[in-house]
Amino acid sequence: MPQRINNYQPLLSLLSSARLTSVPAIFNVHTDLEMYGFSLWIQNAAASLYPLVQQLELVLRNSVDKTARTRFGERWWDTISYDTTKDNHGKFINCIKDAERSLLKKWKAKEVTRLGLSHASQITTTPPVFTHDDIIAATTFSTWENVFLEALHTDDNSEKNNYLWPNSLPKVLRRLSVIDNKPIEARRKLLNLLKEIRDYRNRLFHHDCIWIKSKTVDKQTAIESIREKINLIEKIITAISPVTNRALTVWGMYENARRICSTAELSIYTNLNYQSPNIGTPGLFGQLILQTNGGKQSVPMMLQNEAYVFYKLR
Repeated sequence: MPQRINNYQPLLSLLSSARLTSVPAIFNVHTDLEMYGFSLWIQNAAASLYPLVQQLELVLRNSVDKTARTRFGERWWDTISYDTTKDNHGKFINCIKDAERSLLKKWKAKEVTRLGLSHASQITTTPPVFTHDDIIAATTFSTWENVFLEALHTDDNSEKNNYLWPNSLPKVLRRLSVIDNKPIEARRKLLNLLKEIRDYRNRLFHHDCIWIKSKTVDKQTAIESIREKINLIEKIITAISPVTNRALTVWGMYENARRICSTAELSIYTNLNYQSPNIGTPGLFGQLILQTNGGKQSVPMMLQNEAYVFYKLR
């Protein structure tokens, strides 16, 4: 058990002290053991959110791309109209160009290695023509936020067939009403929601504080602020692809994230006074322990049509 380690200070000294400064007061953890346990819990909490954020990015990107590709062809970003009088009218197309530049940079790096050159300027081979799928795969999350900007929308009925929005919106957002019943308002609100999630995604990926400090006074409100993000991700995925939302639900992805992002789960890492059931009598519990092979394996099982996993925590 973790209590076998007598001194946690050397471990804590290698963590970010600045990020742990506010932890004792908010989360009511004070001993070195509790602090280290908290640091492991917060990493697990962040990890439980990664699949949800990544699923959101995938369904958003592919829903927009599939719809636009059907209407405008392979390089639809070069075909659609942009209102150059609107602010940030070049942001989306610049994101696409950044993806192409990234692909070219990676190709050059490989060519330098393959040909044994000292610098990319020495390359004489012709760069490949990057495919539609190559370019789309190289885009960042911000690309699919910026695609909803005003510059890609028109209210002029004679021009709607040339613009992405609003005609494509019902195809991209299969359940648009989850955001708003009015298409124009739905697009604008979605743009703001995606910015919120992108900012949060960056915090996750850079191991920053994942609770929202402005909404936090104690551990309960801190964790509630994390769970609000889970709810928001679920809402956007539902709006884009109800079938994806159902799949994530039946696979337990939201439930898993909410289980880990909870005060009960936090206490498993900071309060180690666990109950000790009597396992001396042979039975199912003992069999399950044997099946874990000394903690090396998880044991999946079905109980009353629900999936569970039994495993050794420590």
